[in-house]
Amino acid sequence: MPAAYISHRLSIRWIPEEASEPTNTIVLTGARTGAFLDVRFFKEPRRKTLDWAFAGYRYTDPDTPNVVKFRHHIDSRTLDEVEDSGTNINLPDGTTLEVGEMTDPRTGKMAPYEEVWKDEEAGETDTVLFVRSVEGTSWRARVGKWQLALGRGTDGRFWAWQAEEGKDGWIIRDSTESDTRGVTFLPERRDLIGWVEGATVRWHAEEWAVLERTSTEET
Repeated sequence: MPAAYISHRLSIRWIPEEASEPTNTIVLTGARTGAFLDVRFFKEPRRKTLDWAFAGYRYTDPDTPNVVKFRHHIDSRTLDEVEDSGTNINLPDGTTLEVGEMTDPRTGKMAPYEEVWKDEEAGETDTVLFVRSVEGTSWRARVGKWQLALGRGTDGRFWAWQAEEGKDGWIIRDSTESDTRGVTFLPERRDLIGWVEGATVRWHAEEWAVLERTSTEET
């Protein structure tokens, strides 16, 4: 089993419309616990405009393993905890077709949809880390060369970003913040002493719950 998954959405189709991809959508999912972060930013010309971001847990029923349910513990579109689901179909080209029904943000009404996803599997040597602030207002994850973060501030404003590791360090790909110089990234592996699954750690003056960390890295 891979340690985690990195999922890129290739298209969305609101039936009966044509498929398109108006966003840069990345989802990081822990293979063991199902913890996930899903962050979606619109592409040009609305770059840096958040479409949707949410985090929580993904799970399946053993009797219907192709039906995937997502429980949102934090969501940029609502203050409530919500749950949605989709049915996954593996396609011959290695992508996954997800079909289901969810709220169309353009109308506010439930509508059938189809999404096509491309997954990358994290290897045993990749850093896999999912954390949540004890208050539940911020979630962060790193899987391999990708990091996602999202949260809701005390003023109610929702923030999120996507980052990719380059040759010279981490690069913010999309963010709700116009100035990203103050962004803090999760610690590197050598600095994760004590960050074991189930632990509570203090980092940047906050308490964080470690939701998942690959066993090969536990210290």
